Amino acid sequence: MKKVVLIAVGAVVLAVLILLNVRSQRGSKREVEVSEVVRRKVEKIITSSGAIQPKRQVNVGASAIGKVTKVAVEEGDYVREGDFLLEIDPTTYRSAFDQAEAAVRGAEAALDLELANQGKAKYDHERALELSKQEFLSEDELRNARLAVETADARVKAARETLLQQRANLSRVKHELAEVHINAEMSGIITALNVEEGESAIMGTMNNPGTVLLTIADLSEMEAEVLVDETEVVFAKPGQRASVTLDAFPDTSFAGVVTEVGNSAIRSQLGLGQESVDFKVVVAIRDSIPTMRPGLTASVDITVAEAESVLTIPIQCLTVRDRAVLEGRRDSGGKQAEGGGEEEAQKGEGEDADAGKDGRKDVEGVFVVEDGKARFRAIEVGITGEKFFQVMSGLEVGARVVSGPFDAITDLRDGDPVKIKVKKERQSGSRD
Repeated sequence: MKKVVLIAVGAVVLAVLILLNVRSQRGSKREVEVSEVVRRKVEKIITSSGAIQPKRQVNVGASAIGKVTKVAVEEGDYVREGDFLLEIDPTTYRSAFDQAEAAVRGAEAALDLELANQGKAKYDHERALELSKQEFLSEDELRNARLAVETADARVKAARETLLQQRANLSRVKHELAEVHINAEMSGIITALNVEEGESAIMGTMNNPGTVLLTIADLSEMEAEVLVDETEVVFAKPGQRASVTLDAFPDTSFAGVVTEVGNSAIRSQLGLGQESVDFKVVVAIRDSIPTMRPGLTASVDITVAEAESVLTIPIQCLTVRDRAVLEGRRDSGGKQAEGGGEEEAQKGEGEDADAGKDGRKDVEGVFVVEDGKARFRAIEVGITGEKFFQVMSGLEVGARVVSGPFDAITDLRDGDPVKIKVKKERQSGSRD
């Protein structure tokens, strides 16, 4: 029995010591760092990476099957629209063209013959009519003359259709023959040459792509194609300005503007069942780039929101506190304060006693140093910059907000005494 009493007394003493120690700590002033609320420009920027590509380029494919017999350009050459590029062996196509021409001439001769027969049949029919009126010709003979005219008309029509068919075939063969001579469809630089003389070219089909013989690109207009995460692409819009940096020129940035924001998601597996969802964003580069090379790796910063001369605070100043604790309805340990829970307990089912009018339990805000104490201020923030938040409401210019250290911002309570930490001046000759 005596042992139990001693244990109980020891526990009470320990609790009293802990309470006294906590009160002593709460009563002591904590050193904090502060920053003043000032006006500055704030920009929200999303960053992504990709590669630069010409705005316009053409992959020249084979429209005919055969061996490449002549190549008139080299990679890096500048060509104008209509310039000759290369030739595929025309022997087979020229032979087919000659045959088609002969077929057309034969069809024309056949039509001339049928027209002559038609003329004779019409003449015979007219003579038969005259003889019939004079009763020198029977009805059967007159009917045969009329049938001969109808037959001649049909044969002329068939000959004309045959001629049209042969002419159409000639046009097709003529086009195929022209396709062996490949000319430039646009002006630009030969950025890729994939064939040499003696190699075979294959035409593409519906399911199988053909041989890409060469690529022509207009390097005067370049674009950066980047992939933007689904959480950030919602902020991107055409017309927003951007800055493009190339790995090849790390010390130089090039101005650009967003011209296209993709609507189709690009999904890729990251492993372990995880998947990334990105969207293609195209940025037109306005500045000229020296020694341009399509495919260079690019990093793009897109300014999706900005505001001039607005109230700002450092990002690390913003913290979150429990609404019920701030309003005195709950202590910091989570227990309901005396006299503060009866009304909330009577609220209807589905209502949250700890939520405010906006439906949130937590309140965003900062600690402002006033008269040696930290006072919590609920604030509304706007644009999130790289280092600063835009303050929409809750603070004024010159207010001193606690900006560090991190553990101080995390543990501070409304009304805690604080002491502003004086930053030591750097000694001359010290390095960053």
